[in-house]
Amino acid sequence: MDAITPHHGLPGLAGRRARRVARYLAGPSPGRPAPLAALRMAIALVAPLALGLAFGRVDLAVLAALGAVFTSVVEPGGGYGRHLRVYGVMTVLNAAVVMLALACAGHAVAAGIVVLLLGIAAGVSTAWGAIPTTVAPTCLVLFIVAQAFSPSPAFGWSVLAVAVGTAWIALIGVIPWPVAPYAPAELATSRAWMAVADCAGDPGDDRLQQSALMAIEQARDTVASVRSRRPGWSSTSARLWATLVSASRVVSLVASLEDERRREQAEPAVRAAMDDVLDQVQLAARDIALGTVDRAHVHPAAGLQQAVDRLRGLTPDPDGLTGAALHVALVDRGRMRTALRIHRRIGDAIDALGLPDPPQVTITRPRRPAHGVSLRTALDPRCTAMRHGLRLGIATGMSVGIFTALAGTPVIGITHGQWVSIALVGVLQPTLGDSVQIAAQRALGTALGAVVAMVLLAIAYGEPWAMAAAIVVVGAVAALLQPVNYLWFITLFTPLSLLLSAFGAGLDAAIASERIIATGVACVIGLAIAALVWPTRSGEQLPGVLASTIDTAADDLDAVLRVAAGDLPRSAMSELHQRAMLGADDAARVLQARMGESIEAFTRPDALTALEATAMQLVRDIGTLAGRIPIDGVAIPGAHAVRADLTGALRQVAAAVRTGDRPPALGDLPQCLEAAHAAVDDARTAADIPRGLAGTVDMLDTIAFAIGRLAQETGDWAAERAQPHRAWWKRLMPPAVAPA
Repeated sequence: MDAITPHHGLPGLAGRRARRVARYLAGPSPGRPAPLAALRMAIALVAPLALGLAFGRVDLAVLAALGAVFTSVVEPGGGYGRHLRVYGVMTVLNAAVVMLALACAGHAVAAGIVVLLLGIAAGVSTAWGAIPTTVAPTCLVLFIVAQAFSPSPAFGWSVLAVAVGTAWIALIGVIPWPVAPYAPAELATSRAWMAVADCAGDPGDDRLQQSALMAIEQARDTVASVRSRRPGWSSTSARLWATLVSASRVVSLVASLEDERRREQAEPAVRAAMDDVLDQVQLAARDIALGTVDRAHVHPAAGLQQAVDRLRGLTPDPDGLTGAALHVALVDRGRMRTALRIHRRIGDAIDALGLPDPPQVTITRPRRPAHGVSLRTALDPRCTAMRHGLRLGIATGMSVGIFTALAGTPVIGITHGQWVSIALVGVLQPTLGDSVQIAAQRALGTALGAVVAMVLLAIAYGEPWAMAAAIVVVGAVAALLQPVNYLWFITLFTPLSLLLSAFGAGLDAAIASERIIATGVACVIGLAIAALVWPTRSGEQLPGVLASTIDTAADDLDAVLRVAAGDLPRSAMSELHQRAMLGADDAARVLQARMGESIEAFTRPDALTALEATAMQLVRDIGTLAGRIPIDGVAIPGAHAVRADLTGALRQVAAAVRTGDRPPALGDLPQCLEAAHAAVDDARTAADIPRGLAGTVDMLDTIAFAIGRLAQETGDWAAERAQPHRAWWKRLMPPAVAPA
């Protein structure tokens, strides 16, 4: 009789879960610290608070500071024109919202109806990109704060204070742009290259790779949006655009180097050589970042050439004439193919870090948002944005109406009921997975922030200038960390809001405990609504996002092979590969949100998790293939059939993922490469291998295998879906005793 298998892994599994929870909540996101945003927030707070103290109108100073704070959290990106439009609209919106709030102050029904409409607008705005998604909720929060502001100054003075505060931060953000119209493009390009350098410094950190891709995308958008009539801008913009095309190639190179380095863990000499290559790439990327903003910087001309020379010193050439360590580690051990792979990757680094000729670069200037939808689609009740807007509007409208009617009366242990509504705006997200993560981070961050607030109030209470200084410092640090992690941001934004409340209304440290209770109530209500009222789950969206990623990967592969054949310019390949990488990152984000809404998905990776990992690796492999395609192209025997078979198989897999069905039998995909393999063998026999051919065919083999694995994992997922659902707690039980 077989004994019951002991479940030795449970303690270790619990430890891994704890670490995953910690990374899920407190781990840094792909965003980088924003020192300019911190400076803008500090300046935005200093002026109104100092003027308010000087003239004895602290109440107006707090209102102006609120307008500045809610405006400073919006970063439009791009050039002067976009900043002017966004901040101009926000100045008008904030003034109008405060007028409505003061008109509705004390009128529960009117306040609830207005918040209902603002909440619906805030939800629907998520269909039109990042800027409306940020602006609309800030207007909703500003309304809730203004209509509950006590004691409220005169109507006209209140509206003027908020408008002036908004205009002040708009002025800070807009004034430098006409003076140096292409400075934002140069700064964004420099930040993108610094992100690439960070990625090369730690290539195993996927967060840094996502950060680099995001920075490149933002820099390209900034370069495309800048308009200037100054002489030389067209050549400057072309140069910056060219460096960003190279930056995306370097990110793909770093990812492929890291993949290769992981394969060579058993070869210390090879790993050391790869580390040295990555160090030189990091130095070259930093040189380009500095040279972008500082024309007096001697690099990348001389410094980059020196880095290239050092890289070439480590390069194993096709004849095996390598350094002693690599010769022993590779050639003598029959690892010539690995040596050739390293040679090709270093060659890719040299090509990518050598800046292209700007006149050959075409700048794409988008005229409309890339992710926009029609008004009819956004207002469709079946649309996620509309459902989210209805939930947000009804929930916040009811809470504002109730707490307005009971103003001044202790309810659930608090007298500042607007804090429940404000927290609810943050907690209630379009999908349940995002709501779970935000609720956990908001609750923990509020608790930590309340402790910070109590310490600061104990030190500075009764000292107006000390309170103002604390508000400025806390606000600046919160703005610095906002892109990095929401938990860290809330930990500092909570004392900022409590200090402003104490500064304007004379409240004491007891408000910190009320804030914790209000946030806890909002988290419970928000999660209940997200889970039970028109729920939209990230798990339901993941197959569609994965299918779109695989479709984009098919487009990317098609473009790479067409560039190799000379049918497309190289710029088209870079554009499509960047879209594929961003699509893979979007799938990773949705997968993470799905983990938050499902205990089973969090504790036990399933077929969809494996599918996402394979799709990400496929996109990276296509990027590596793109880096191996020389400027003059690679003649791949049977290229038309290879392109048709591989891209067709990818599209079939994408269709199966989208519908949740098993994909059709793809057969033996590597067979389409028989002609190419035969050409490589003939070239080796003749000792005359064309540049790039062997590496290209080798990479196509890898891609064909990855496509087959995608198809297999899609079939596994379809079979898993067809099985009866088994509760997650039953999966944790030890195996049953086998019969004797």
